[in-house]
Amino acid sequence: MKGLYTPHLLAGAAVLAFYSIGTAFAEVGKKEKSYDFDNKVHYYQTKIGEDNYKIEIQSDDYKHFANQSMFLLRHADRLCRGRTFMLKVLEGVQEYERFPTKPRAYQPPLNVLLQCDTPKKKAK
Repeated sequence: MKGLYTPHLLAGAAVLAFYSIGTAFAEVGKKEKSYDFDNKVHYYQTKIGEDNYKIEIQSDDYKHFANQSMFLLRHADRLCRGRTFMLKVLEGVQEYERFPTKPRAYQPPLNVLLQCDTPKKKAK
């Protein structure tokens, strides 16, 4: 009974790994919708050019803003494969209040441009 589900778990993990690799490195100009299960974030990603991306994180409730921010940093590091990167926020930064006293107005999605540093070419 102990090893009954092991092949299913391994196959599921392999499929999930291949799926995440495919979405991280998309075609240029193609907008892809994805979901990050760890941070519970819905986002759109568009590859603008070589090592340049536009990421749109869908606005969620107030409590998820910290998850969205952490997701953005981790996702940028993964897309840039550990190289230095620059994030430019276009819109959607939420104000932080520890205990909001009134209902929040609708927040637009967090739109960010991501630019990865290009690897330096070795001199001959």
